[in-house]
Amino acid sequence: MIKRDPYLNEYGVLKNLLGIIDDVELEQAESDITAMTMASHREIIPEKVTYEHLLAIHKHIFNDIYEWAGQIRTIPLTKGEKVLGGDTVLYSQPDDIEKNARAAIDEMNSIDWPALSNREKAEHMANLIARVWQAHPFREGNTRTVVTFMVHFAEANNFPMDITLFRENPKFTRNALVVASDGDYAEYKHLIKIIENSNKDI
Repeated sequence: MIKRDPYLNEYGVLKNLLGIIDDVELEQAESDITAMTMASHREIIPEKVTYEHLLAIHKHIFNDIYEWAGQIRTIPLTKGEKVLGGDTVLYSQPDDIEKNARAAIDEMNSIDWPALSNREKAEHMANLIARVWQAHPFREGNTRTVVTFMVHFAEANNFPMDITLFRENPKFTRNALVVASDGDYAEYKHLIKIIENSNKDI
């Protein structure tokens, strides 16, 4: 017997604080609200960007929409991806999310970023941020949260990125994260490209 997704209401739509029971309406409302909350993302950049900040970003962006904003998901996820021919990324199981995300973020914080060239920064960031994204900590909103986290991390480590580039190219950004998270077949060139192009120092 397939276990019912506890995040969905009886209409098969994500339970939300807005009382919306239509997928299309929820998608539009989410887009409108997160556009405003993401516009103020710089207000919460800390001195050191950690796993806890990843949760804080999700809460900041989605707090007006989902009561579980800022909380890691409690169910496994699979999503068929066109860019993978319908296959899914092997996302972290719920019990492994924190461990896997923390490991990648701790490694990010162990790197001497100022010693790297812009290209090296993009290569390291692509590899590590893909690992954070593959953990897929949240039931919804992972790409927006992880991209914002990456931009905050870069800002805190003195290589600021232009978040507008990611926002204006959401499909390219997500597909780049997908193919960079495809296990033994992972490919990073597209993610490296957009990260490198977002570097404000270039």
